[in-house]
Amino acid sequence: MRKILLTIFSAAFVFIGPINACPLEEEDKNKMLNELCTMDDGDWSSNRLNEMIILFKFGKLPPEKSNKGNQILAGLTCSFRNYKN
Repeated sequence: MRKILLTIFSAAFVFIGPINACPLEEEDKNKMLNELCTMDDGDWSSNRLNEMIILFKFGKLPPEKSNKGNQILAGLTCSFRNYKN
């Protein structure tokens, strides 16, 4: 009985899709991206931070991701952002 309940309970979580709590406004996205860009101070050595910047700007990571590619894309994103402002 315990196994059946556990199976049913875990199956319920498998079929539930991702839940977005609430979408971010464009202004909030810009503020968050600005904060992420100023965190690194042009070094771009943190791959996690680079990935967060890319995800915030483009919504997904490039299919052929590499540390060097992420550094370049995050650097260009933030440089362009600073140039626009």
